[in-house]
Amino acid sequence: MSSKPSDENGGAACRRIEDFIFVRELNEVFLLLDHISGRWDKSLYNFHNHDDGEPHIDELCAIGLTPPDSDEQRVAQAVRLLCAKDKLNAAARPATGLTIAFTLLVVGEENQRDWRNWLRAALLRRGAPDGAAASGPPHTDKPTRLTLARYAFPGLVKAAERFNRRVFRIVVLLLLGLVLTCAMSWHVTGGNAMLQHLDTLQAQHATLSKAIEEAEIKVAASATAPPVRFCSEADAQGRPRYRNTEEAQLCTRAQLLAEQFAAVHMNLGNWLIPWRTFYAKVAGLFGQVADERAVPSHATPAERERFMRRGTEEQARVVTLVVGTALLPLCYGVLGAGAAVVRGLWAKMRESLLSPRDYTLALLQLALGATIGACIALFVNPSGVAPGSEVGLLGSWTLSTSAMSFIAGFGVEGVFVALESLVRRVFNISDPARRPGD
Repeated sequence: MSSKPSDENGGAACRRIEDFIFVRELNEVFLLLDHISGRWDKSLYNFHNHDDGEPHIDELCAIGLTPPDSDEQRVAQAVRLLCAKDKLNAAARPATGLTIAFTLLVVGEENQRDWRNWLRAALLRRGAPDGAAASGPPHTDKPTRLTLARYAFPGLVKAAERFNRRVFRIVVLLLLGLVLTCAMSWHVTGGNAMLQHLDTLQAQHATLSKAIEEAEIKVAASATAPPVRFCSEADAQGRPRYRNTEEAQLCTRAQLLAEQFAAVHMNLGNWLIPWRTFYAKVAGLFGQVADERAVPSHATPAERERFMRRGTEEQARVVTLVVGTALLPLCYGVLGAGAAVVRGLWAKMRESLLSPRDYTLALLQLALGATIGACIALFVNPSGVAPGSEVGLLGSWTLSTSAMSFIAGFGVEGVFVALESLVRRVFNISDPARRPGD
């Protein structure tokens, strides 16, 4: 007597599982039909042919509209449904029912579970007259393609929400990285411009010093004349005194050049403030004191000034070299990989090819982009090669290291394919894809 309820309960549970699976398959078929019918490059023409023995559209629509009358009819509908699902997946490729549903859940139509839609529905119910809300469902209760996606793949709903949040974080971090990289690039460009100006001033100073030496020799032409040093004499009021017009002109040029030197060194000192602060904080973590202005105690004020200026110039050259050849390529490699990731996600959204694993693949691509961005300078000759020298991994290009890092990060897969080819050439490893007879 106790077995009958058990059989009834077991039969009810089996029917619930059967209905659940059947509804999921049916919703997936309708998703595939909607996707194929909305694409110009795909067609449902073969599903209108009633003579090929395959399921066609009116039979599929009848499955959802008319319940089966017997178990045999239910089995026949299930077989027809599975055959249609297989044929529709082949017609929709490279998209599948899973990728179509996941793309809809990520970037689909109006999301009925969004709190703003719930609030809008509540306001509509409150503003409606008595009994109006009960006469029909609110606007947000109308079924959409998202409804089909949720019923076909209920396990993807939470995954799509996590995917949206994580991709948003990636985009925000990439934008912050873009701002930081641009600011750093502009900062280094400014430092390089000041150093180039300093190099120009040093060349002018060397030319002027040679002209002053020649003028001094000309004035002191007599063997008995005392040594002459321009720009060194002054009157009682401390104003400079010149022996002739040539000395006045040369000393005026030297004075203007000294003022330009002072301005450039002052700008370099201000430019180095963030890097000195950063270095001092890092050194403080290791218990070290960064004393960048240590000057010999026996030095005169003029020597101290020259010592500090030389130290500032040397620090500026080191910072521009390290940041320009090590840090910026790393950042541009990540940005290139990030641009490739965003572009790939955009293309997959457009073609309904998104899947939950794309987030993990995006992280791996960013990591590979950072790696190749940091190491690309080891394999590339950005300014050309000398005759008879070896060509780098990517040949000889007139591009900067940062530009090559961005390109390598954007096409990171191709770069690693080239690395594999380089490894086979360097270590004389045979290509596994090539047959022995080739």
